[in-house]
Amino acid sequence: MSAIKDKLTISVIIVTLNRASMLEGALFSLVQQTRLPEEVIVVDNNSSDNTGEIVANFKGRLNIKYILETKKGIPISRNTGVENASGDIIVFTDDDCVVDKEWLHYLVLPFLRDPSIGMVGGEILPWRSKGTIVEEYSIADALMRVGHNFQEEKNSL
Repeated sequence: MSAIKDKLTISVIIVTLNRASMLEGALFSLVQQTRLPEEVIVVDNNSSDNTGEIVANFKGRLNIKYILETKKGIPISRNTGVENASGDIIVFTDDDCVVDKEWLHYLVLPFLRDPSIGMVGGEILPWRSKGTIVEEYSIADALMRVGHNFQEEKNSL
């Protein structure tokens, strides 16, 4: 059994296909993290847009790798990302996601507390407004639950 670490490295993997403008928002949210990842791996599933240029714009702000995967499919592309990752923890997010600025800070905590943990997950909230009344209710309900759980977690630290 290996010694418990007080710092774990994080690799963030993003698979993308022809969604450069959305990818830019996802990468910008990673730049804003209170705990930056050691590496970000963007696996381009053979885009025909300016995905490569968007990734290049983040060099210097993130330790970012751009990998072109010509075999179609999210599972193939995720596996390509994993094969190229060097972090103790491998994290996936989508090219259309904007992550909370403390996402990686709180994501790493369970691993530091208990080295036997192999996987964690969390709530995914929609990022839109002006939906149907059912959508608005669902979003409000999820935000209240997450806010309540987040406050409990913060108080236990």
